[in-house]
Amino acid sequence: MARQPTESPEAEAVLDINSVSLELARALVKVAREAIKHFMTGSRRLYEIPRELKEKHPELDKYASVFVTLEKITEKEGVRGRELRGCIGFIEPIFPLGIAVIESAISSAFNDPRFPPLRPRELGETVVTLTLLGRKKQIKSLKEIVIGRDALYVERPYYRRLFSGILLPEVPVEYCWDIETFANMTCMKAGLEEKCWTKPGTTLYTIPGRTLREIEPEGEIEEVDLTKEYEEHCKTKT
Repeated sequence: MARQPTESPEAEAVLDINSVSLELARALVKVAREAIKHFMTGSRRLYEIPRELKEKHPELDKYASVFVTLEKITEKEGVRGRELRGCIGFIEPIFPLGIAVIESAISSAFNDPRFPPLRPRELGETVVTLTLLGRKKQIKSLKEIVIGRDALYVERPYYRRLFSGILLPEVPVEYCWDIETFANMTCMKAGLEEKCWTKPGTTLYTIPGRTLREIEPEGEIEEVDLTKEYEEHCKTKT
């Protein structure tokens, strides 16, 4: 049976991302990987979170916005790197946390239109990153954006179509973008022009996030201080 989303959960039913312990966050990254493995077996049953984990962490029943990012480890001329292999998630909290992680992981692995479905032999070469997102907040000025803390989301209705796009907090850190470049690239992700936030009818939002990622495939899982990472690795280049 397909899981049915809840479009407007009550405020008290929505997850506070800061309430998620590091223990639970690390477990969720493992859940994402296990959900992908389970799907690869061809089972018709949906992956279920272990009972003991659900009993220990009631936060799993809170509605949450999450993204799962998959990156394949590469090595070129002796230099290790990562290549994006899939990234899909939920901007709005329409599923409970545990289900949102599972659905995002499966979609990232098999339904990202930019990539072919992940093959079993690739999974052992792929690292999993989980991004927990808070509530989006409409902003009027780019000065309200904190790189490393915020995802950016932009939307503009046009006739019967909604142009929208999101970039996660880790993206501007990876590329050492300044705030305006981050905003411009979010506009382009939505299929809009640069500086789209200055145009009538366009709404720009910040969304605070927390980022957990595997250091190596199936290896240790760390929470990343992206603001600190940006300060250390990007400010020195400007």
